[in-house]
Amino acid sequence: MRLRLALLALSLMIQPVAAAAPPSGGDKGDQAGEASEKELARSIDLSGMAVPVFDEDRRLLNYFFVNARLLVAPGKDIWKYREKAHFIRDAVVRSAHRESLQVEGDSSKLDEKRAAERFLQAANEAVGESGAMVNITFTQIASQVGG
Repeated sequence: MRLRLALLALSLMIQPVAAAAPPSGGDKGDQAGEASEKELARSIDLSGMAVPVFDEDRRLLNYFFVNARLLVAPGKDIWKYREKAHFIRDAVVRSAHRESLQVEGDSSKLDEKRAAERFLQAANEAVGESGAMVNITFTQIASQVGG
């Protein structure tokens, strides 16, 4: 089972950049499709992130495979942060390993509010500026388990 999860995670990480594009249809795609061109111009896409789900004994239960879009604060230099996107992604994934971010009692659903708070904090710490990233939108969330 772990081998299958690891292979699935690996395959998602090496998918082409097209995976970062908003999905067509579905509730997440509708939200992502509503982003204005101004917001897209001020955003950083984080694709192919594997977010572990574990129990209180830290036994692995599941993975969420997440694509997200970070919105850079107005007046900030977007290119400065895009150059650091790989460091930001690393910080976000590392933060997901500290605390399991599933909905309480349901290992098949990401607690988006809690995940957004943790991921924004991690992204801002990665660039060394509080408030550099002001919003995060999950453009795709997939789970191996359940719905």
